[in-house]
Amino acid sequence: MREGHRTVSRVVSIKRRLTAIIMGTSVVALVLASTAFLVYDRRTSRKAMLQSQSALAEFIGTQSTAALTFRYRQKAQEILAGLSVQQNLLLACLYTKESWEFARYAPAGGAGPCPKQPESDFHRFQDDALTLSKPVMLDGESIGVIYLRTDTGHMRAHLRGNRRIIWVILASTLFVVFLLCSRLQRSISMPILELVRTAKAVSENQDYSARAVKYGSDEIGELVEVFNQMLIQIQRHDKELRQEIRTRKEAEENLRILMAKLKRSNRDLEQFAFIVSHDLQEPLRKVQAFGDRLKNAVGGSLSEKGRDYLERMQNAARRMQVLINDLLTFSRVASQAQPFLPVNLTAVVREVISDLEVRIEQVGGQVRLDELARLNADAFQMRQLFQNLISNALKFRHPDQKPVVKISGKALQANGHPPKSGESNGYYQISIEDNGIGFEERYVERIFAIFQRLHNRSQYEGSGMGLAICRKIVKRHGGVITAKSIPGNGSVFIVTLPRNPSQQEERRRNEKTGARGL
Repeated sequence: MREGHRTVSRVVSIKRRLTAIIMGTSVVALVLASTAFLVYDRRTSRKAMLQSQSALAEFIGTQSTAALTFRYRQKAQEILAGLSVQQNLLLACLYTKESWEFARYAPAGGAGPCPKQPESDFHRFQDDALTLSKPVMLDGESIGVIYLRTDTGHMRAHLRGNRRIIWVILASTLFVVFLLCSRLQRSISMPILELVRTAKAVSENQDYSARAVKYGSDEIGELVEVFNQMLIQIQRHDKELRQEIRTRKEAEENLRILMAKLKRSNRDLEQFAFIVSHDLQEPLRKVQAFGDRLKNAVGGSLSEKGRDYLERMQNAARRMQVLINDLLTFSRVASQAQPFLPVNLTAVVREVISDLEVRIEQVGGQVRLDELARLNADAFQMRQLFQNLISNALKFRHPDQKPVVKISGKALQANGHPPKSGESNGYYQISIEDNGIGFEERYVERIFAIFQRLHNRSQYEGSGMGLAICRKIVKRHGGVITAKSIPGNGSVFIVTLPRNPSQQEERRRNEKTGARGL
């Protein structure tokens, strides 16, 4: 009922607006025309009356020249008495050139005495009369003044009659305009209402197959045509969008199922890697133990070739032990992760430097540490991160230089700029710079992959797992790690970490890390 009421109100509103616009325009036009006519009529009537009374005054003045010249008052009085035929005349006065009253005429009940000092040539319309004076001329010389006062009642009556006629015409015209408007506005309102009905059907029912009826080829007809073309395009796009949505939902569902399978698979794989690595420890220890016993028992009696075989077996067992330990470390980044707590990075790095003290003395190196910030992180994994990065810097040293490792940090906003004073959020960027052998930057992604090496094992020891473990730790903390280097001029490893990662973000990152697996 409410929707129906709104529709009816909308229909009435459009009709009323169109009617009001047409009627308002017509009223303004008619009122302006009527006003202009009445103003013109009033000016014309005054002008005609003024001309008539001026001609009368000149005629009386001409007739009175002899009486004024010879001071024949009675003759002048008779001339003025002849004005009795002028029904609207209120007063007529004749003056000598010295402005003395010479003769006077006033009908019964006329307007008072003559003015004492009349002006020579003037006229003035007052509320109910026209006052006029003209000089009496003889041979180009003024010999007196004629003064007339005439009632304007007949002119006012004429104007009132015209106003009544105008009002009648105005009312009649507006009535006719209203009748025509009531009929003609349908040619505008009906197409608009049809357009509204179609738009409402489309909005409520999502039925883009609906079309508005076209009533003509005018601008409204063009609007209806454009509207229908728009519906055709929307219908086509809606169909394509629905198909795309269905395709995306199917893809998302398949992806969700695949992710679930991948998570289970990676959990199983991590567990498998942990179990296998753990179970391999015991037979590997036996291989190493019996290899040592064999070397001690019969090493002296073996040939040089036999001793070489035994040495190779022991070296392979040791490399296998390193690989298993690194594989266990990599799998524990997600499986044995600790919650994020405030960690003093400076203290963590100092502990790592202390653990590597013997190695640093052996290579004659230096580790220069700037003051670092406190972050919310896994303290054990931060220790692993810095130990791997510093160990790498010491290992891949330049043969002609003593290794120097510089560790520094700086705060960053999310946009990469330094934070404003007092800000504690954003990111913290740590740089580990060395003067080692460096590498070509096209291999920057390769060095962070599992078991990937850029150098021969005979040149530099290691399993190729250290930087892979670093990347997994940094990703678990919501950060990124990258490197810059020039062969022969050292390397800079850059670690960017969020200062305050939330526990929810930590769980999400753990899930993603688990989904990626090994």
